Amino acid sequence: MDIQISEKILGQIEVVFNEILSAYTKMSELYEMKKNALIKMDSEILKETDEKILENNDLLIDLNNERLRIIKQLGVEDMTVSEIIAKAEEVQSPLLEYFKEFKVKINEVSKKMVLLEQTNVELIQHGLAMSNTILDIILQACTPQGVGYDCHGKNSQSQSSGVSSICEDA
Repeated sequence: MDIQISEKILGQIEVVFNEILSAYTKMSELYEMKKNALIKMDSEILKETDEKILENNDLLIDLNNERLRIIKQLGVEDMTVSEIIAKAEEVQSPLLEYFKEFKVKINEVSKKMVLLEQTNVELIQHGLAMSNTILDIILQACTPQGVGYDCHGKNSQSQSSGVSSICEDA
């Protein structure tokens, strides 16, 4: 199916792409903030950052739905950025360079986000391992060491002669 695309549709796509790029750039900044909060172990900043990430994610979902709504005006379900570039080339659109630049920028931002997200996951896993180790140490310190005593309550690991220290002192 040969899709004809107008400058009006390309203009609408450009507006949405600007907003998408801005939202992804903001998301990248939020991932960087999250990384710093994880490093500093600042739970308050981490909570605030996660809330902002969720809000920004909702915005990205809305922008993607808007992009799909515009694309559906062409009679197709979806188009990739490369397909949009090809259609802009066919009609010799002045927006052709913008779409090519957008593709490069969005790829750069997405690669940065993937790296930041992987780093954040590793920081979270490291934090969980540290928390588990600390919890084990606390539990070992608080748990009575019953293993070292026999059924009469005497220290079975002691190298003493069986005489209590009170008798030895007397």
